[in-house]
Amino acid sequence: MPSGVHAMRRGGARREVTERVTLKSKEGETLEGWALNVSRGGVRAILEDKVVLGQSFDVAIGTDEVLQRPSRVVWVQEEPDGVIVGLEFTAQSGTHKSAPPPPLEESAPDGEPSPPRGGVSED
Repeated sequence: MPSGVHAMRRGGARREVTERVTLKSKEGETLEGWALNVSRGGVRAILEDKVVLGQSFDVAIGTDEVLQRPSRVVWVQEEPDGVIVGLEFTAQSGTHKSAPPPPLEESAPDGEPSPPRGGVSED
């Protein structure tokens, strides 16, 4: 796999951590474990309890200034003493997609907006 492919899939650079992590499901179930690393897009954690791909949780990381984010399970690696999971942070709507920035308007030298490229000029 080319090195850039995996890096583009993630939501940013990973930061190694050793913090408590608490996962709370919409049904009220609470799971606890340890965060192994965190990026802008999600967290990798080790848990004693099994989880299901696609399952949603509110994730709280740390014990001092707690970061709490909605997330969903995107991968699971079973281990003899529990599971290692990849959790993707999601927006409140359940998606992690952001809207593209609005297009920049180009200005003509006189300060008026230029016609769209490929458009018909009124000259």
